[in-house]
Amino acid sequence: MKKSYLIALLLASSCAAGESTSDENGQEVGASLNDKTEVAIGDTPPAVLETARALRPDIAFTAVEKEVRNGRIYYDVEGTNEAGQEIELDIMQDGDAWVVVEIQRDIEFDETPSLVRDVLAENAPGVAPERIIESDQGDGVIIYEFFDRTADGVENKYEVKYDGETAVFLTEEWVH
Repeated sequence: MKKSYLIALLLASSCAAGESTSDENGQEVGASLNDKTEVAIGDTPPAVLETARALRPDIAFTAVEKEVRNGRIYYDVEGTNEAGQEIELDIMQDGDAWVVVEIQRDIEFDETPSLVRDVLAENAPGVAPERIIESDQGDGVIIYEFFDRTADGVENKYEVKYDGETAVFLTEEWVH
């Protein structure tokens, strides 16, 4: 089932270059919105790692998380590319096969297209994201995920779909 997102006026600090996307306890901003379980590389199904390495042989994969979303099993396989960027591949089980459904990386606010920033501001006025994830869907569509916290620590997520020409604010979570 899709989740609807609460749109509210929020107070939060904006992303700054080099600023951590973790809270004071070291928890990644947005982590409370997911139910993920850490999995050792050695305990990860070999087909999942083979799928990741086949698509991105330039990444040294070092961490894996498992989650179930919308009744589907996903493995988030994380690593660092040759340029030192942290990259995450979301790999979904599709029958007996494993499919990379998106490639994610954290980015700064000024790296998002201006049209995406405008659509976010129109639909979620006052939001100052603490973390932004660029999720490349592999088909020309990018989902920009914006995370922030209210003054009382409640985390919120906002998504904007961008196809290179148009940007649409999503009122329900993007589903693969």
